[in-house]
Amino acid sequence: MHFDETFLVFMSLIIFLVIVVYLRIPSILLSFLDAHADKIRDDIFEARRLREKSENILMQYKEKHSKVEEETREIILAAKHRAKILAEEGCQNIEQISALYLKDLEQKIHYMKLEAKRLLYAKIADFSVEIVREIISQKMNDDVNSSIFEKTISSIQSCHQMDKNTTETLGSQ
Repeated sequence: MHFDETFLVFMSLIIFLVIVVYLRIPSILLSFLDAHADKIRDDIFEARRLREKSENILMQYKEKHSKVEEETREIILAAKHRAKILAEEGCQNIEQISALYLKDLEQKIHYMKLEAKRLLYAKIADFSVEIVREIISQKMNDDVNSSIFEKTISSIQSCHQMDKNTTETLGSQ
């Protein structure tokens, strides 16, 4: 009997398939594929669960972020308002200080004017006494008149000295 090559290949294929079925290789392959499919299903389920969890966390963080932004805006507005109030108060304080300083300067100027007038009147009085003394001494020729004049000047000076002492005594009390 002569077998053709195609027949031998066909017979080899049949023997191979019988051996494969006998050794239950298809069921082993199917169980392996089923296990792999189950693992993929579990991975997909876990991925969905993690995705949902991450979406929840993302939403929570977005809410917290929006709350923080709102609080930040409120803090900034409050700070701007407080700065505006402080600036207004500062301007008012500056105006008050300037007014007080101006009033103080006006008082100092007033006192300086009074002191200048007092000094001027004192110098005028001293100068007048000297001029009167000069004029009177030039007109008086004899010694008697001169002694009368000296006595009169002495009495005026003593009266003036008494007025000073009285003023000082009253001022110290």
